[in-house]
Amino acid sequence: MSSARPPRTLTRILRSASFRLPLIYAVLFMISAGALFATVYYTATAAMQNDMAAVLRTEALQLTEIHRRNGLAGLAEQITRRMNFRTRGPIFYLLQAPNGRVVVGNLPGMPPVNGVIDFVPQPDAAETEAEQRPKLTGYGLTLSDGAFLLVAQDANRLSDMQSAIVRAFAWAGGLTLLLAIAGGAWLGSTFLRRIDAITRTSRAIMEGDLSARIPVRGTHDEIDQLVTSLNDMLARIQQLMDGLRQVSSDIAHDLRTPLGRLRQHLEDARERARTTADYDQATDAAIEEADALLETFSALLRIAQVEAGAQKSAFASVDFSALVRSIGEAYQPAAEDSRHKLVIQVDDGVSLTGDRQLLAQMISNLVENALHHTPGGTTVSLGLRKNGAGFEAEVADDGPGIPADEHDKVFDRFYRLDRSRSTAGSGLGLALVKAIAGLHGLSVKLEDRKPGLAVILSGAKDPSLRSG
Repeated sequence: MSSARPPRTLTRILRSASFRLPLIYAVLFMISAGALFATVYYTATAAMQNDMAAVLRTEALQLTEIHRRNGLAGLAEQITRRMNFRTRGPIFYLLQAPNGRVVVGNLPGMPPVNGVIDFVPQPDAAETEAEQRPKLTGYGLTLSDGAFLLVAQDANRLSDMQSAIVRAFAWAGGLTLLLAIAGGAWLGSTFLRRIDAITRTSRAIMEGDLSARIPVRGTHDEIDQLVTSLNDMLARIQQLMDGLRQVSSDIAHDLRTPLGRLRQHLEDARERARTTADYDQATDAAIEEADALLETFSALLRIAQVEAGAQKSAFASVDFSALVRSIGEAYQPAAEDSRHKLVIQVDDGVSLTGDRQLLAQMISNLVENALHHTPGGTTVSLGLRKNGAGFEAEVADDGPGIPADEHDKVFDRFYRLDRSRSTAGSGLGLALVKAIAGLHGLSVKLEDRKPGLAVILSGAKDPSLRSG
């Protein structure tokens, strides 16, 4: 098994996009480098050839001027001095008389050729094969008296330069390709390790471990950003699954009592009812319990829909100030009937984007909770005020309040304080408030007023309405 694993790993690396991409770039670089090499090669060759030709032509024209002034003898004397001065120099000379006799020079005689010429001098009989002369580039001129002058230079300098260019580009290209392959292999293996980490985490989650998370390297690159988003998504999924399990548990626990009462009423009607009035009374009690159950399921469905964000497509601009004021005025008669004092203080000009019906239900639930769970004579205040960052909506009372250690728990589904269990209700009112607030980007918190309690909803200014 262990011997078969490396080839599979190597195959995965070679097939990975992180390996192929550097390799493709390396090939493109090699093509670009080849084009650059051809340009440099031919440009440098032409430049050196032109430079050599210009140097030789200048030298030949200078000697021609000496011939014009001093004749063939003076030219021969000048060439001799230059050859002695450059005994091992790069310039070669040939001066032939009109009859073809070599007057002076370090080159063997040859037929006259005017202009630039590339040639290999004929070796002397005394020279061995190791002493063969190099290839030369020369410039020839036929003088006014019929004599022939040739100035030449070693052409191997040009070949050496061309070879140096070829070697430099060959080493650079080979090193680039080698580095590209090594870098591609390293990137491929690194990329595959991170992909394998994601795969292992996904398999662990599929096997039931919702707490598994993909490790983050902290490099803040694209993979890290993707992993962070995936981890956030997994955390949200785990939160939803935990909530689903909790809801299922809460439903099983909290609905047993009303279902048990419903069953008891029906059993009492079957065993004890003797008259039509008895049956009517048992039926009314059963219907009441069934209505309470249906109301609970409707509230649960409503919370699920809100948390899913299904209503966001119908969001529109809402005059929140007018909405809060109208709800407060609608509850004034109910507050008076229950011997509560309802105080309304609403600032004008607060608007937000949302679902008007849901926002109305959120405020209504808070007001109903305050009226329902505080004794008669309690003052309940409904307020909406602007602040620098946005606005705050508040429903407060001066009743018995809620213990500080239960502030977060009251937003859970079916959670009810001990003193509230004897009263009607399902414990879903504040859970719905929290869901609606979250859907609209509002934060909700409880604040102990000593005495009393305040539920505060905070929101930022609507960006689309700031100019107003």
